[in-house]
Amino acid sequence: MSSAGAYGEEAERTQSSEAATAPSRLPGPLPRGFPRRFPVRDDGRRPWRYRICAVICRVFLRSLLRGGRLRLEGRDTIPTGGPLIIACNHLSNLDPMLVGGFCTGTNFAMAKRELYANPVLAWIWGGCNTFPVDRGTADRRALRTADEVLRGGGRLILWVEGTRAERPGMKRAEPGVGFILRRHPCPVLPVAVTGSEAALVRGRRLPRRVPITLRFGTPVTLDIAGHDNQGVADLVGAQVAALLPPGYRGIYAQAGEEVLSRARTVPAYPPR
Repeated sequence: MSSAGAYGEEAERTQSSEAATAPSRLPGPLPRGFPRRFPVRDDGRRPWRYRICAVICRVFLRSLLRGGRLRLEGRDTIPTGGPLIIACNHLSNLDPMLVGGFCTGTNFAMAKRELYANPVLAWIWGGCNTFPVDRGTADRRALRTADEVLRGGGRLILWVEGTRAERPGMKRAEPGVGFILRRHPCPVLPVAVTGSEAALVRGRRLPRRVPITLRFGTPVTLDIAGHDNQGVADLVGAQVAALLPPGYRGIYAQAGEEVLSRARTVPAYPPR
């Protein structure tokens, strides 16, 4: 699942003018098979497709990572309601299964449009509360959907770097994360994944059995006053980095340390 990397300053300009109709700004048609009524349920509960897929993800990952290879930390800190932005780093294609399968409650997420090419998969993704985004453009339909999720008290998963990292070490957060948070100030739940990059390397079809940790932090309300989109995105990135071991923090190595030493919003990363 992709983050809001398609947004940012360009999206802010597009949103401010409903008259903007340049082709590069307009989203494509909804994928074939995607539910015409989205979300499928509007009562705050998971659709049955969501429930089934979450169970499949949990069973698969617990089987793959049996013998103590899967560590889940801090699930008791996940709020029961929203609005909430669930901000995660991204290392492999296993990450959506990890976060989507083990994050409690009903959540929403953007996914790159390419994942909806098959009508059956588009139907399944839609039933799992994911919606397509045209990356590299200011996709107004995806933006409106994200707006509706947060305005309705929902919880939105964002991969803050916008795409998978090639190796451990966070890349700079996409400004679209800041754009969404500035439009809808709400608590942020930082989430950190480690080890998944070794479990499913780019180009490899079958995952390997290696230790993976999924760590949920403490929800935090950021002081975003005076920050532009990128500045707010960097605040979010620092919160995620503070949950990671030093070798995974990348560009946010210093900022993550500052979060730990100043705000103490998350506990120190435990030694293995």
